[in-house]
Amino acid sequence: MASNPLEDFRCIAGIDEAWELIKTGLIAVRGKMYKLELWHSYSNPDIRYYVSIHVLQGETWKRMPDQPFPTAPNPDAAIRAAMALLVDRETAA
Repeated sequence: MASNPLEDFRCIAGIDEAWELIKTGLIAVRGKMYKLELWHSYSNPDIRYYVSIHVLQGETWKRMPDQPFPTAPNPDAAIRAAMALLVDRETAA
């Protein structure tokens, strides 16, 4: 048994995937607020970490439409990729 029960997802019949929310962070780019969610996959070795991006619209967080989901082999690189992507998008706009 692993120290994290999500790592043992294959031991329970019926579970196909296991993901864990590692951390969340907030950033502002040109006055627009973004929430970054760093996820870790126990089931997909090709995507160890990915970042889901949400945008503050009014008082509600909405998932960024058609987002690219920055991925990386380690958590810090995934967060940095997401931040760079958002700055690039806002600079291009």
